Amino acid sequence: MLALGAVLLACPDAFAQARDPAAAEALFDAGRAALQAKDYDAACPKFRESYELDPAPGALLNLADCEEKRGRVATAWSIFRQLARDLPASDDRRPIAQARATALEGRVPRLTIRLAPGAPADTAVQRAGIPVGAGSLGAPLPVDPGEVQVTASAPGRKQKTFTVQLAEGAQSELLVAPEEPAAGGIAGPALPPKESPQGAGGSTWRTAGWISAGVGAVGIGVGAVFGLRAIGKMDDADPYCDERNVCAAEGIRLQEQGATAGTISTVAFLVGAAALGAGAVLIFTAPSSGPASSAPRATLGVVPGGAVARVVF
Repeated sequence: MLALGAVLLACPDAFAQARDPAAAEALFDAGRAALQAKDYDAACPKFRESYELDPAPGALLNLADCEEKRGRVATAWSIFRQLARDLPASDDRRPIAQARATALEGRVPRLTIRLAPGAPADTAVQRAGIPVGAGSLGAPLPVDPGEVQVTASAPGRKQKTFTVQLAEGAQSELLVAPEEPAAGGIAGPALPPKESPQGAGGSTWRTAGWISAGVGAVGIGVGAVFGLRAIGKMDDADPYCDERNVCAAEGIRLQEQGATAGTISTVAFLVGAAALGAGAVLIFTAPSSGPASSAPRATLGVVPGGAVARVVF
């Protein structure tokens, strides 16, 4: 609906084959009667159909007036602005349209949609069924007051729906992303060579095992620190967000910091656990002396999240 005025005025010839001035006049009169009776839901469609059958600016001006009266201030504002631009300077209705658009400016809600941290770059976003392209992301776009539904989807992920309630004059931001993918495999840490150098003894394996275990302990420690930081940032963001996760600028900044810390924590925990598992395998299976067996054996170490690290020795 927001682009209705632009479409109708920019493409009046789109309805040339369907013009019916007599029917348009009858619909206009019916719309005026419904408007005077304050039956706006009946009046607005009549003015719209009247304009489609015979694109007269008077029908469009009445449509904008009707849309404003039934609370669709962004749609009305858009039509008034288009009329103010396209009507001739000599037309007495041009200053009226300009004044009405100016009066509505501060009442129009604007919604800024951004991709949440970690959302795929090819995420497809729609607002009320209208695609939100890359140029629109991050821009405060005018919308009619009331409930607005925004969806986010990406290949390999389920669509997620967000609902925002906007009042007149509201300035809101919304972070969106599709549903998280199902848990998948995560690569383990760097592993020793498939075969030990000729003549290497058990001490070499044990040394590699202790180094791997040390890396694992550090990873788990880093994961714990960033995990606590993520929880703290999300808690700090709560006062700046409402129950629908619509946040002020400070809330969004804190949420982004929390999401980054959470990602670092998860990766650190996974790598740390895998390194600890690999280290334990190396320490407890190291040969007591002599060269390593020429026939390699494989041990599977399971790490958090279902990932499997393949350790070959």
